[in-house]
Amino acid sequence: MKRKLKSVSLLLLATMMTTVVAACSKSGESSPSSTASSAAPTAAASKTPDPGTLKVMLFGEKPADMDKVLAEFEKRTKDTLNTKLDISFDVFEQYKTKMKLKMTAGEDVDLMFDAPWANMVPNISQGYYQELDQYFNNDAYPGLKKAFTPEFLESNKVNGHIYGVPITNAFSDIEAVFIRKDLREKYGLKPIQSYDDLKVYYDKVKENDPKMVPYPGGRDGWYRVFQNFKDKQTNFRSNPYDVGGTSTPFNIVLSQDGKKVLGATTIGDPNEDYAKLPAPFNNPDYFYNYLDKRVEFRQYLPKDAGAAAAGAAAAGVVSASDEGNLSNAAKKLAEWKKVDPKAEMEIFVYNDAARDMKPGAIGTDHKAWNFLVVPKNSKNIDRTMKYLDWLYSNPDNHDLFELGIEGEHWTKDGDGKYKGTANSKNYVFPGYELSWNPSLSRVNSENEAEVLKYIAYQSKNESYYSLALRGFTFNSEPVKTEMAKVQPKYDVLKGIVVSGLDPNWKQNAAEVNKELRSLGLEKIRAELLKQVQAYLDAGGK
Repeated sequence: MKRKLKSVSLLLLATMMTTVVAACSKSGESSPSSTASSAAPTAAASKTPDPGTLKVMLFGEKPADMDKVLAEFEKRTKDTLNTKLDISFDVFEQYKTKMKLKMTAGEDVDLMFDAPWANMVPNISQGYYQELDQYFNNDAYPGLKKAFTPEFLESNKVNGHIYGVPITNAFSDIEAVFIRKDLREKYGLKPIQSYDDLKVYYDKVKENDPKMVPYPGGRDGWYRVFQNFKDKQTNFRSNPYDVGGTSTPFNIVLSQDGKKVLGATTIGDPNEDYAKLPAPFNNPDYFYNYLDKRVEFRQYLPKDAGAAAAGAAAAGVVSASDEGNLSNAAKKLAEWKKVDPKAEMEIFVYNDAARDMKPGAIGTDHKAWNFLVVPKNSKNIDRTMKYLDWLYSNPDNHDLFELGIEGEHWTKDGDGKYKGTANSKNYVFPGYELSWNPSLSRVNSENEAEVLKYIAYQSKNESYYSLALRGFTFNSEPVKTEMAKVQPKYDVLKGIVVSGLDPNWKQNAAEVNKELRSLGLEKIRAELLKQVQAYLDAGGK
């Protein structure tokens, strides 16, 4: 999952914001006019609407004080929105399954999280989501108009339409391994600057603190550790920046001038398929040698990494490291300190150029990673969009959902920053699913100084470079049947190989690849190549 940073990206602001930043950092309803209206609200429009309830689906753990925050929301909006929110939370895999079941069954859901890396692209192709174009750049929805300029929305369209509200704080939330600085110093080691240093550190943990977990892992064991950030993807797209929505990720290779697509390979393809491409793309190891490193480092993870990570947290067991985005650093340090008040944190940014804060180190396609979508079955689209308009209309509304009740769950700490309270643990909301926004989201001032330094770095325009195919979105409609067959089989393979569980992953990937071809992989590949070339022929970059 791509959970992105609570900071203000100047690059994102350049395309999103045309106003001064305010904070650094189901009844049948008629649709609004497709053109922005400049007329003042009528008396009828200002009347309190009839009461209504919106059904909202998110994933993760429900915050303990969620109901208290919802009660505060209802109190504040009783005379304006007169809306209740019925929010359900599920663990991610169950969420994805439940989402599909509700869409196919036609059940009423008014607002849900989706993303290109989840179900968004195929769900759009199957007609599950409402087009939302008419709600943006519309004076009847000033909060949305202020938060999302036409330029930014254009970058996040699918098939020429807005199907989701983009949720992001910046174009990057730098990935890092969180290190127990106090342990590293206890072992007499220098700060970690390489994977070799990391391995030495993990060996010292096993030697000196055998009851401690070196690295707890997540759902897939690792996040982006060992992937290739070194080579700028200006004439190809692959991990960690692969094009989403293709059922199995492809390595898309372009000519040096960026005008022709030369091929698209995927895991398990025969070597002769790679040999048709120019170096270094003619060797599958160029794309997948990071999987061998994950096998090597698997010894530092529990047998069941995901379950062990959750169990360790519940039992108060502290790991010697963790991996995630900078936006999670303060939360992780707080977890460590609950068990060991002397715990200290430092970070190992494994994108070498970003670690050295060099310009042009981070690739971006100028798109959000996460979105809010309104299912076609919803009968409350206007009420839903009015709620979102309220959410983005000012910092107070936004802070209520992202941080909780001011004074109880958080306090202001300077311009665009906040501090937690003793009750912060009772309201840990997944802002990356609903509220993140570069002009509104606050930065946690309790982050380590090193983390705050990187937050400032990733907020600079010059820290980024533009990826190849940055405006391309795959339309899965022509191959949706094949994708429905290929995706589940690939997901099983992915769960094994990306976590480093299979030393013989190359042989097993080759076998799965043969099965995927029998299910329609080649038709998906051909359609991808066709669409990429059409995009390039039309002047796409």
